[in-house]
Formats: sequence, structure tokens, C-alpha cells
Amino acid sequence: MKTLLASVAALGVVLSPVVLPQFALAQRLVDVEPAVNGQNVPSNTSISGEFDAGNGPAVDPGSVRILVNGQDVTGQSTITRGFFTYRPAQPLPAGQLVRVQVDYRNVNGDRQTTSWSFTTQAAQPTAQITSVTHSANAGSQASGSTFRVTINGTPGAQASVLLVQDGRTIRELRAQETSSGVYTATLPVGQSDRVQEGVVVARLQRQGQSTYAAAPQPFQFGVATQPTPTPTPSPSPSPQPTPSPTQGELRPRFTSHRDGQEVGNGRFTLVGQTRPNATVDIQVTYRVSVLGVNVVEQTLVDEEVQADRNGQFQLEVSPPRLPVPGVRYTVRATARQGNETSSETRITLSQR
Repeated sequence: MKTLLASVAALGVVLSPVVLPQFALAQRLVDVEPAVNGQNVPSNTSISGEFDAGNGPAVDPGSVRILVNGQDVTGQSTITRGFFTYRPAQPLPAGQLVRVQVDYRNVNGDRQTTSWSFTTQAAQPTAQITSVTHSANAGSQASGSTFRVTINGTPGAQASVLLVQDGRTIRELRAQETSSGVYTATLPVGQSDRVQEGVVVARLQRQGQSTYAAAPQPFQFGVATQPTPTPTPSPSPSPQPTPSPTQGELRPRFTSHRDGQEVGNGRFTLVGQTRPNATVDIQVTYRVSVLGVNVVEQTLVDEEVQADRNGQFQLEVSPPRLPVPGVRYTVRATARQGNETSSETRITLSQR
């Protein structure tokens, strides 16, 4: 469901205090990116939103004015009746609050203003995690044994481990730096410890900043295991037949994946269709959540690709450096040709 910015002032959205007739209120700015009050947003992010006229008059594209931190960037933005997008020529300031304001009128001349803010990632985290491993990679950790987690990262930090147990509870373990940049946490597994599916999340803290990373393998406690069959590689989804080149719809559509589809833990290829020879902007972000809290959220891909003479395009996506089950990918794409820019296509994929 689209997010109505006009109704969530508590989240930092401010509308112009102008009394508008009822029909004018149907014009709204929705689905803004980055999200309202978003945190740790990559500095190279684009800024966008959709104009939803509902049953009211459409927006006048020529009236739209976009300001980022008070600077007018309208001339560097792509604006249509349905949406706007702005991609900064240089990365936004790192670790700072970014304010966005959008002024616009509908075709009847009624004016409206929407604003929101988000915070970009710090320039360089003070602590980095290069790997997270644990002793239950080969199967369930038996009662009476010791579960061990090893973190490799920046020396001299405070380290801890969060054990997410069956998606319901979190147990925190303190870790000790046993050698430079190597941290270890242990837990005796008791008779009553039963975990069907657990996730290990490592945390390094230094100078008031925290860095998280998850182990690529889940863990189990006290669960009888059976031999794991050798997985059969599943073929990549076959793209749908490519239609003959026509001046069809410019808005890109993905033929290799559908919204909500699962992907494997390796690289995958996005295949789609647009107009012949159009330019397609594709951004792929991923996030890892622990009980609803995003402990990792980063951009994997932000590239332009060129459609061929049949309008087909494709892009290979490599997984995160430390992939874990439950990663969610958000894929966003727009297409450009001449002076025309399509509306955005967005799908969400999840990792098995």
C-alpha cells in the first residue's frame, strides 16, 4: 500500500499550511526514496517520489521545484506527471541529515509542498568486520558441547555476538579479542537449549559507532540432524520470449523474476524488456533484519544498462560479501529514451 506522506507528520513530513479545496487534496506525493527518516542511506543514493493524483487533477510537471538541503536541483532532475527522480552528480555528504523539499502545483494551479529527511552513512565506519564463523557449520551443536563464534575485523574494538533463535528471541554473548583483530565468544549448550534455526550476528563497537555482520550459515542446538542430500543446481529462470522490436511501453518489466520470488545464495541475472535501445537505470539494495531491525542495509548495484535492438536488457547481480538466509533484495528500474523517462518498476526478492 502506498505511503501517504500527508498523513504521517509524526515521521517528519511537513505539508504547506495552505487551505486547499477538497479536489486538490487528492494530489499526493507517495513512495518517496530514501524513506522518511531513513538511516544509514548510501551517499550515492538517488532521490525520488511518485505523484498520485487519485481522482483529482494531475500534477503540472513544469511547476515542480525540488530542493535538497536548500539547493535547487530541479534542473538536474527527471520530472513527469507521475514521478520525479534526482541522482546527485556527486555523493551526498556522509553521515549527515539530508532535507528534501518538493513544491508543485496541479493543472488547476493549486500549490502544495512536501518535505522529508534522511541520514546518510558515515564516511568510513570506525570498525570493519571481514568474516563471521561458528562451530555449528557442520550440523546441530549437541548438548554438553561448547558453541564457539569467531569474528575477524578491526583490532581494538568492543565485540559482542547476537544469537537470533528461531526468529523469536535474542541472546547476547560478550566476545574477547584473543589476538589482533580476532574475537571469540563461547556458549555452553545446555540440555534445555533447543534452536531449530538460529542466526549469528556479530557486532563491533568503537568510538560510539556499531558495525554488524551475519554469519553465512545458520546454527542449531540440540536438534537431531539427518544427512543432507546433495543439492541439485536449479537453472536460472528462463526469460520470456522477446517480442519483435516496436515502440512499445518504455517502463521496464522484468521477465526473469517476479515480485516476491526467492533466489539462491549465489549470483543471479536480471533480465527484462523495454523499448529497443533504451537506457535502463537499475539499483539493487539488500537488507538483513533481526526481529524487525535492519542490522545491514547496503546498495549492491547502481548501474545503467543498454537495451538491445529487441528491447531486452540484463544485469548480473553478485550476492553480498557475507550472504545469510533471509536477505531481502529491492530492485528498482527506470528507462530513458530521448526526452522521455518511464515510471519506476520495483520488485522485491528474497534469498532462500
